Amino acid sequence: MLPRQQHVLNALAMCAAACDQCAALGLQDSPAAYHLRSFRLSRDCADLCRLAATFVAREAEHTPHLLRECAELCRDCANECTQFDTAQHRACTEACRRGEDACRTAFV
Repeated sequence: MLPRQQHVLNALAMCAAACDQCAALGLQDSPAAYHLRSFRLSRDCADLCRLAATFVAREAEHTPHLLRECAELCRDCANECTQFDTAQHRACTEACRRGEDACRTAFV
């Protein structure tokens, strides 16, 4: 595996983990309605990061297409999470920014 691929895999794993933790906030108790979008995006982002990592690992033909979509979702998730001042939202924002960057630069 190339170092660049490993970098992408690491960034995607960190993003998925941070997004899972952020989404778990919504399961703890009844979240405020204005938090719901961030929790949903976090869950979607975590799922897509895991799928993208699978494509990267097996060097699938459509990996570049999936990474472009993953970068977009990471950006949207980060932008949404910046609106909230919790440790989980801050960690999610940071990990999503790294995930977005890794996806965008993976195969240039």
